[in-house]
This record gives sequence, structure tokens and C-alpha cells, in this order.
Amino acid sequence: MSRKRPRLDSYSGIPELSFAINDSPSLRIASVSNDGRRVNFCEVPFVPIPPSPLKSTTSAQLNNFNKVSQTLGFDLQEDLQDCFMENGEDFVSRRGGAADNPLADFVPRAFEYLLELVQSEGRGSQERPCICGERNDVAYWCRDCSEACVFCQACLVSRHETKPLHYVEKWNGSFFDRTTLKSLGLKVQLGHPCGHICMMPRQARTGFVVVDVDSIQEVDLFFCMCQPPEDVGEQWQQLMRHELFPATSIQPHAAFTFRLLRFFHTLTLQGKVNIYDYYIAIQNRTDGAGISMRKDRYEAFRRVMRQWRYLKMLKRAGIASEPSRSVKGIQQGRLAQRCLACPIPGVNLPEDWLLADPSKSFIYRKFVSVDACFRLKRRLISTEQLDPGLATGLAYFVPQEEYQPFQKRTGDQKEGGSCSGGDLAAIQQANTKFNKGYATTGVVLCVCARHEVVEPNSAVDLDKGEKFALTDYSVSASQILSYDIACQYHKNFFNRLSNLPESIRVKTEAKQWTFTVPKLHIRSHGIECQQTFSLHITPGVGQSDCEGIERHWGEEGPIASSTREMGPGHRRDTVDDHFGGWSHRKRIGLGRALLLQREDARKQMKIHAGEFLKLCKSQSASVEEWTKSVTDWERGLTNENPYSKPDIGMTEDDIRYQYAQQEAEQAQSGVHALHDVSPSAFMYLGLDLEEDQRNLMLDLQANAASTVLQKMDILTRRAKIHRAIGRFRTLQQIYTPLAFTSSVADKDSSRAEVVDPERIDLILPSSLPHAVRSLPAMQPWVEMELKYRHGQLVSSAHEVRARLLIRKGLQQKRSMDTRGQKESRKSRDQMAKNDRQMDAATLKFRAAWTASKALHNGREDLIGYPYLQDCDIRMPEDPDLTTTSNKRQTKGRNFLEQERLLVAGESRKTTSWLWNSFDASDASKAIYEATRLEWMKARARDLHWKEELLLLKEEMRCTLATLEYEAQEWLSRVAPEDLKGPLGEGLTAYAKSYMKLILV
Repeated sequence: MSRKRPRLDSYSGIPELSFAINDSPSLRIASVSNDGRRVNFCEVPFVPIPPSPLKSTTSAQLNNFNKVSQTLGFDLQEDLQDCFMENGEDFVSRRGGAADNPLADFVPRAFEYLLELVQSEGRGSQERPCICGERNDVAYWCRDCSEACVFCQACLVSRHETKPLHYVEKWNGSFFDRTTLKSLGLKVQLGHPCGHICMMPRQARTGFVVVDVDSIQEVDLFFCMCQPPEDVGEQWQQLMRHELFPATSIQPHAAFTFRLLRFFHTLTLQGKVNIYDYYIAIQNRTDGAGISMRKDRYEAFRRVMRQWRYLKMLKRAGIASEPSRSVKGIQQGRLAQRCLACPIPGVNLPEDWLLADPSKSFIYRKFVSVDACFRLKRRLISTEQLDPGLATGLAYFVPQEEYQPFQKRTGDQKEGGSCSGGDLAAIQQANTKFNKGYATTGVVLCVCARHEVVEPNSAVDLDKGEKFALTDYSVSASQILSYDIACQYHKNFFNRLSNLPESIRVKTEAKQWTFTVPKLHIRSHGIECQQTFSLHITPGVGQSDCEGIERHWGEEGPIASSTREMGPGHRRDTVDDHFGGWSHRKRIGLGRALLLQREDARKQMKIHAGEFLKLCKSQSASVEEWTKSVTDWERGLTNENPYSKPDIGMTEDDIRYQYAQQEAEQAQSGVHALHDVSPSAFMYLGLDLEEDQRNLMLDLQANAASTVLQKMDILTRRAKIHRAIGRFRTLQQIYTPLAFTSSVADKDSSRAEVVDPERIDLILPSSLPHAVRSLPAMQPWVEMELKYRHGQLVSSAHEVRARLLIRKGLQQKRSMDTRGQKESRKSRDQMAKNDRQMDAATLKFRAAWTASKALHNGREDLIGYPYLQDCDIRMPEDPDLTTTSNKRQTKGRNFLEQERLLVAGESRKTTSWLWNSFDASDASKAIYEATRLEWMKARARDLHWKEELLLLKEEMRCTLATLEYEAQEWLSRVAPEDLKGPLGEGLTAYAKSYMKLILV
């Protein structure tokens, strides 16, 4: 009796290397037969893969492999190496082939591609019969099916019983002509599973149209009448159960596939494609020549898409599981997407969060950014009575029943502005913003400042400009509020609260508030604002930049072209939907974002903690005094700001403040700027961009791109500068078209190679030819740049002096206290950092001086400052090191005289002009103040990175807690046991699928 051979496991593709003398290597591939009783072998040539860089893990594996080879008594690694040798040389991997440049490979074959494309217009080699054996009527094929086969009419219809919207054609003897499945006899029966026959079908209206993702088709459609209405449903319900959304509820004459609605919904949220353009694209795809005369279904598509958005919001909010079985009585803001990481009492906060240590309580505070977007206008179209909206007040817009009466009661804004910020125009134009022909001039909105999720019930429409009273209505649930004009908005804020509706007022007055200005916007504000509202010095904010709302407006801006033509309710429904799409993307990307931010925070915390510790050790005698002064200021025990700087004269910020005041007065008199960015802000933007270019070139010259991370940082900065230059060029077309035309002409004439962004000429007035600069239209800009350049001279000269004072203090500290290699290295790092900042200030001064000279037509006596030479950058008591160094390098008979001058005393020493307006007797005090300010900044950086790590840890905990809470909510939405049938199954399936998605 023979033993049964054991069945092999179903492994296939087991390779073995086989070698022969003087023969190329080959692969012997073994495969197991289907019954598992035989092993088949075949040999194929072995083509080696070009080696990749050796990894540490691979090295360890090779070491283990060598040990095994030695144990077996042969060196397989050496044999393998011989296989990769050609003529005694190492195998070189192929690089730069056609696969690396597919377009270059395509060009010589373009005509062949064209022939294949044209060949697809015919039947190809279709001499075969249909799959059913028919030979005479083989003339139909479907362009939407993946199979490129021609069928007879019967087979084509039977294969498309479940695909009635496909694009089919008929061969007329010469070419394929468009036809429809309806004309070929295809009928669509509703109310029954596929293949079942209805005993009492009722045909839909003649010419029933179905719009799909890429086609508009007439369908021969039948409703079921053989079952009770409560089982099969009404006509619109039968369509819905067939995933067709009816255009109307009563006697529908058209429908839109769920596939179309899902696809367009995703497309418009991501690409901001409007309904009109997409519908026209479907029309062109269906009938590009415009021959057929189908009735336009655009208005029906608009209406159905609006209904679809509303239903999707209801579905995702779990409204279908509500016991009331109604859409009435939905809580305000219920349809909005909540931020997972923000603190929500009763959801993700611990029970004792109100008793938290005051030093850690900031992790339970809510951060909100508020801003207005004037692109989201709406024309005087329709009314609230005719178009009230489907979800108004249920998602992101405030309920209109209370807001609109409040808006009408709000008169002109009486509060003016006293800040030099570039956003001052928003204050001055609050009552005068252009609104002719518009019912709404913009939207004020709040978003979560740290995670950029839109806040529920925070969007309000504006009737003129950015009025504070209307912004108050939007801001009702914040604790740390970031606003680009917060320096003015916070004034009289609590006095204005009495004008709010009672429900909003009670909710707001119970809060504790901190007002800040976003990090990017604070740079354009005055010194006083920077020392009061900067996030860099505000405790308890971590590394929040609060600029997320600007990114959100940049995303939503493109929808303005379509929403401005809508009625009030339709516009709010559409904007609500896009706000929800933005918030959804932020929610699903939150986990990865928090993880990356935490990794970065850990690295930065170590760096800045070390820097601050070194500074504390070097200034140990003053640390206690400085700590007390800054903590008293943070607790509100003193009004003396430890971050304040001494008055050094008219800087560029002070000059910008003067221009902002002038522009505010012009706005009040009815003279408005050509753009939301004012003329002075435009010029300031150019100078700020120029400084970014200088700093990047300085880092490149210092070889700051030696590592991969540094190279990535350089690329990121270059991309940022390039984008900023694009925005600046747009403003140049408006304010200085002569300069813009000159730059375009130079670019067209030179046709030079690509220039790095840091070397692109910004074409400021100082860089224009004298003939262009002297034109009357350029004189106001020449005068403005002159004033700004003078401010740069003042501030950069002061910065050079401050860095010289700090360097002297560091030198003294090093000579007295530094011992050992470690301390010496720390001291050198501090000196290098200070010198880098001094070099940046020096370059800024020289650029401002050169520009001023050009603007003064070469007259240096009108600049007010001499040129800053290297020999001028020294302390008052220091000799002219550059001159003496040059003298040392010269050779000649006066060498002894040069040495005598080098060691000469006070009788021959000269003082740098930098100190002409500086009291030398106050040098020690200046050193102390400069060092104190640097210590304050280092402390703030160290504190903020530690806060950031605590905030991120709490946000991760809150995210998990919120997801768990939402999962329990969805678990409670499972259909009750007494609800059976398809509806109960659908409710349970959706609830459990959503719960699984949350807990993944």
C-alpha cells in the first residue's frame, strides 16, 4: 500500500540562483501545480538590479550572511560579486534612460500614437461574429465599457441592463454614429430587483432625462405599481432607492445620479468648480457639436445640488437617527464640524479642569482667529423671504432672526484707529466700504487659531466695512482672540457687549480674554502694538501663529465669482458647505499634523532651552531681577513693559504710522486707495521683501546650506520669496505701472536664464533709471521711498550699535569667566549669532544708503549719514582695526612708522561716526539694556516652546477623547430593535461604519 504524497502548500514563484562556468547567471523558478502534487521548474536570465545605497540594516544582514557562508564552506558573496563585474570593472547601473524622461521618449513616437488614436474611430479587426454567434447585425459598441468589442443589438442591450447611461454607438457602414440604449429598446424598471418583472409598470413622463457624471441621457423608465405604496414608495422614493435624485417630488421629469452628485460635491470642495461650468462640460461631452436640442436642466441641477449638500450635512450630523424623525428643532450649529483638539467642556476636558494650576491652565483655553473677507460679496439678488436658506444658523452662519435686526440697528462705527498697521484701512473704511449694488460686502468669520477649523455660528455678513459691532457678534466663544487689528478692536470691547442680543451677551461676558495680533501681521504694526499684542511675548500661547484664517480665506476666495450671483439663502448654504469641507480636511489631517508639530517642538525646545540656560549662566547676577520684572508684567502687577525699547528716532515703523494716519484721513474724506493694500503698505512690503532677499543671500554666503535640512530650508525660503514677489508684482501693476512695465521689458529683452528669487530685482523707484524716476507720476513714490529709506538708516545704525555693545559684553564675559573647551564653544556660538545679526543690520544700512543716494541723484550730502565702512563698525574706544590691518599688510620703508601708529594712544585715535549721536558715558548702561532685552527674548522663546509641547500633548489627549465621545454618540444612533426593514438596516450600517471610521 503506497503512502499518499503530502500536499504542498500553495507557494509559487520560488527563485533559485543557478550558476555555470563562463555563463551568465540565471534564475531557476519553481512553481507548485494547482493540485499540489508536482513542482515545475523553469530558468530565466538573471538581470541584476542596480544597487541602492547600503543601509545600516542591510550591512547587518550581510554580516550575518557572511557568517552562514563561512559555516557552509563557500563564499557566495564573492561569487555574486563576480557576476556584477564586466571586464574587470564594477557593474554600473543605467542612469538617465528614457524612463527618466517619458516626454522625450514620446516625442519621436507622437505620430504613431496619433495613428492609434485615429484607428480607434473604426472597428479595428472586427471580422469576428458577436459572442452569441450572430454575424449579420454586429454593429454596436460601447465607449464607456472597458471591453473593445462590437456586439449585436440584442447582446448590447442585455449587457447594459444595469448600465443604462453608457455612451453607445452604431456602425452605419462608414463610421460609428451616436445612438442611445433607449432607442435600442432598453427599459429601466424601478421598484424591483434586477431581472424581476413588474406586473403593473407605469411609464414615466415621455423624454425622462437622467444626468450622469459625463452624459445627459433620455431613459425609458417605468415605476412599479404592483406593490402597496407603503412598501415600494412614491415615484420620487423609487428613484431615490435606485440612486437617482429626482428634480421634483411630484411627477418628476428628470433625475440626477448619486454618482454625479457625489463626484461634483468632491470636485467643487477641492477644485472650487462651479455648477454652471461643470454642467456645460457635461453638455459638451454628450453633444459637443450642439446638434441635439435637449431641454436645459441647469436650473434643476442647481436646485438638486443644493438639496444634496443640505442632506449630506444632516446625514453626517446623525439627524436621521433623531427620535423626532424631523429636521425641525435642530440645535444651532449642530451641522458644523467640531474641532477635535479644542477644549469642549463635557466632551474632552477632565472634570477638575477649572481647578488646574494657574501655570498650566492655559492648556484649557480656546484660541480663535477672526478676520473679514471682502471677496465674498453678494449682489442685490432675491430676498430673505424668497430664499431663506435650508441650513442657515444650523452650521457656520449665525441665525438670521436675531442677527439681521441687530445689523440694522448698528449705525456707523465711531471708533477710529491710532495704529500704524497696514490694516488700519479696515478701520477707517468700516463705514465707507464700497457697497453700491451689493446686499453683502463681505463675511467676518472665526476659526480655531491653532487647528484652523471653522467655528460654529461665527460667520456674519457685512453691509459695509469691517465694523467692530458686527465682529463682536461673530466672536462669542473665545478666550485668546487673534485679530489683525486687535490693537484697535479691543478698545471699548466690553462696553460694546451691552449692545449684543442677550443670548450672545451672557455667553461672552463670562469669558476671560486675551487680545493678540497674528505673527505675520504684527510686523506691519507700530512699536507700541508690537510690544503689547505680539504673540512672541504673550504668555500661554505656545508657538501659535494665528494666521490660519488667512490660509482659509485663500482657499475659499475662488467661490466668490459664483456666490455673488446667488440669493441670500442659497449663498449661505453654499458657503456653509465649503466651510464644512475645509473643516473636514483639517479634522482628518489633525493626527499627522499634531505628531509632526510635537516632533519639531521637542527639537526646538532642547535648542532654545540650552540657549536660554547659557544666557542665564552668563548673566547670573541679573537673572533674578529680570525674572521678577517680566513675571510682574505678565501677571498685570506692573504696567512697565520689559520688552520696550528706547526711542532712537524716526524708524521705518514710525514713518509708516505717519503715512497710515494720512491714508486714514483720506479715507474719511471719501478718497480710497486703489487696493485693499494701501500705498504705504505696498512700499513697506517691497522693502520687507528686499530684506528677506538680503538675509537669504547672507546665509548662503555663510555656507548655511551644507546639510540636507539646511538645503531644504533654503528651498522653502526661496519658494516663499518667489510667491511674495508674485504678489508684489500684482500690486506694482496697480500702483507703479511704469516700474512694472520696465521690469517686463528688461525680462523680455534679456531672455536670461532663471534667476534665483533672492537676486530678482524688485524694481523699486531707487532702482529705476533716472529718466523714469524723474517722471511726475513717480515723484510721490520717490518721496515715500526716501522717507522709508531714512527710517531704515536710523534703525539699522541703532541695531549695529546694539550688536557692538552686546559683542563687547560677550567678550568681557568670555575673558573673565569662560574656562574649558565646552564653555569656549558656547561663547563662540553666542558671538557668531550676534555677529550674524550685526552683518544683517550692516547690509540693511548699506542698501538703504545706496538707494538714498540714487533717489537724491547721486548727492551724498543730502543723505544725512556717511557710508558705513568696515572700519566704522567698532566701539568708540577701539582703534581703526581695518586700517591698521591694511597697514600691517603693506611692505616698505615706512613699516616702523606704521607700527608706531598702531600702538599710538588717545592722541591719535579716531571715533567711528556711528557714535556721534551716542553718549559714550552711557555705554555700560546701553550694554546692560541690550543684554537685558536679548535675555527677555530668549526667555520668551524658551517659555513658548515649553508651552507648545504642553499644548500639543493636551491637544492629542483632547483629540482622542473627542473621537471616543463621537464614537459613543454614533453607537447610540444605531437603529432601535423595533425598527426593522431596510431603513433600520441603513441606520445601523451608517452608524457603525462611521463609528469604525472614527476609531481607526
